[in-house]
Amino acid sequence: MEQTPPVDNAPHSYITNTKTKHSRTGWHVAFGLFVGLPAVLFWMTFGLVFLGVMSLLGGTDDERYCNVARVPLHGIVTSAGDGFQELLGLGMLSSADDFTAAVVDAAQDEYIDAIFVDIDSPGGTPVGGDEMMSALQAAEKPVVAVVRDLGASAAYWAAAGADHIIASPVSNVGSIGVTMSYLETASSTETEGSRWVDLSSGFYKDAGNPERPLSEMEEEHFKGQVNVVHDYMVQRIAEARNSLTQAQVAQLADGRAYVGVEALELGLIDALGGFQEGRMWVAQQTGMSVDEVVLCEPYASGWEALF
Repeated sequence: MEQTPPVDNAPHSYITNTKTKHSRTGWHVAFGLFVGLPAVLFWMTFGLVFLGVMSLLGGTDDERYCNVARVPLHGIVTSAGDGFQELLGLGMLSSADDFTAAVVDAAQDEYIDAIFVDIDSPGGTPVGGDEMMSALQAAEKPVVAVVRDLGASAAYWAAAGADHIIASPVSNVGSIGVTMSYLETASSTETEGSRWVDLSSGFYKDAGNPERPLSEMEEEHFKGQVNVVHDYMVQRIAEARNSLTQAQVAQLADGRAYVGVEALELGLIDALGGFQEGRMWVAQQTGMSVDEVVLCEPYASGWEALF
């Protein structure tokens, strides 16, 4: 009797299972694209709208009825903003563009009675500090600046535009001066066997390149620029600070930062204290009681601005 040989179904089963897996994978991808992704986007949009409405309609009385604009000056002072830093809200930079916009908005807001500058900065660019000072001087409302840990260099330059400067007794204030110092790596380049090739179109075009030493003429040129900016900084601070003459500011402008108690004795600030003393000064200037002085939350930036 002839027997039928056994049929091997393994290849057929493997192909069938593979097709099933591919079909399931494709179904999952399609589901994610056409159902999951729209759902995620919908709920994100709904959440943002909900939070926005709540921020307008909800909140505490202090948040809705604040009357003193709090403008932060934190981190390195720059002239233009760094969009990446601002988007992430890292608080590492304070641009003159954003600072000026906040001051102008506060000055034009009929519900704002004064401007409160919250300072914690080591300084930055001369242009940024000068533009910030000008913005504060132009504000036709009482302006108080409160230095917390640091109010140095360009940050102090900006603070000088306020009507009244308050600093913590243990803060660091001043550091009036200009620097263009940098690290020269010419000796390292020579040790590595490299050679600097100058193909510049002008004598000063590559001046300051760290991979070669400065010539005497180049050093004299840069020192001249530093002195020009330094003299301008001294002049501007003296013009803003009625308590100091230009000669007095020049005498203090050796780059030193002074502890708050020293800064008060030298006339760099007007009082010692913090936020409470700032609120008390605003109350005196506006005729309100201290309890009526309500600081607004700092102007939103970065992710906070989305809400």
